[in-house]
Amino acid sequence: MNWPEVSFATESSATLMSEVPVDNQKWLGCEFMAKPDATFLLDDIEVPHTNIDVPFTVSKVEGNRLWVGEAWINKVEVVPVADAATFYTEYVRKHPDHAWGYMNRGLAWCCLDNKDNAITDFTQAIRLDSKYAIAYYNRGNSWADNGEFDKAIRDFNEAIRLDPEYVRAWYNRGVTLYEMDDVDQALKNFTEVIRLDPKNAAAFNDRGVIWNFKGEVDKAIQDFSKALWLKPDYDYALYNRGDVRNRTGAYSLAINDYSEAIRLDPKDEATCNSLAWLLATCPDAEFRDGTQAYILAEQLCESVAWEDAYYLDTLAAACAEAGDFQQAVKYQELSIKFLDKTEDRNIFMNRLALYREGQPYHTQPVGTESK
Repeated sequence: MNWPEVSFATESSATLMSEVPVDNQKWLGCEFMAKPDATFLLDDIEVPHTNIDVPFTVSKVEGNRLWVGEAWINKVEVVPVADAATFYTEYVRKHPDHAWGYMNRGLAWCCLDNKDNAITDFTQAIRLDSKYAIAYYNRGNSWADNGEFDKAIRDFNEAIRLDPEYVRAWYNRGVTLYEMDDVDQALKNFTEVIRLDPKNAAAFNDRGVIWNFKGEVDKAIQDFSKALWLKPDYDYALYNRGDVRNRTGAYSLAINDYSEAIRLDPKDEATCNSLAWLLATCPDAEFRDGTQAYILAEQLCESVAWEDAYYLDTLAAACAEAGDFQQAVKYQELSIKFLDKTEDRNIFMNRLALYREGQPYHTQPVGTESK
């Protein structure tokens, strides 16, 4: 990535304007962090820094302003991510008592995947300012990334105590609780996110995942649909809604959801595999299409060098549905070779036996017990 040339100086925008590149294309798609005293604006109203993802990616340029997803920021108020750790190191050298500098250098370390340095800097920021909610939040994220969920929860708790309307802290605490298998508390956190931010598509999607886990499929579909109403190109919500519809027998709607998700992200392996499997094994013949299933599954297998047991299993089912049982046997035998989960071995062997007998494999209709 060739970063735009951005001065590290902290003079006013007016004194630096001549140093800003005029080629707006150089800014698009680049990641930045904010300099000291930077201001994010939306309709001339200042947006809190807690509302901005860090690092932020430039998606639009107007004059000297950069659109970073939630707000505008001036070109001279940003520093490229690749140079941010160096920039903030110089800043904290000059301002060793500024918690903001340590917090932002911590974020820079996160961007460089140096979690230990990040945690050290976030901790120093907290020492300098014990009421610094953002520092607790960011340290919580680093603990969570390290798998230290209890420490993460403690930091998210403190961030929320200091700022009860800190939407991102509520959301990430919900994600962490879900990772800890505390789905009921995770559900409460996502519900609070939605109360605080009714347009938060991710919270609707993730709450839908929990409703689905709890068997509340109508509520799950309602939340996935709300997420998609808020964010029509939300491919993950399409995949999730497609899975629920597939398992409840709404095959046509499931195919539509999977297909749209793939249109949005053709490289999404999970969605491609789910659609291929449905087309190959659907209990309703109206929706089976062995040829299309084969095309999808073959592309998947090629993308992983023919070494994924489950993609090969899907390809074998597609071959069988298309009537090519010789190939079905070949790929099913290969899938068993790469199978790690011993508990699935009997299932794979049973399908292999079907293909050897010249029979395709179809899933059981909704509401019936598998044999």
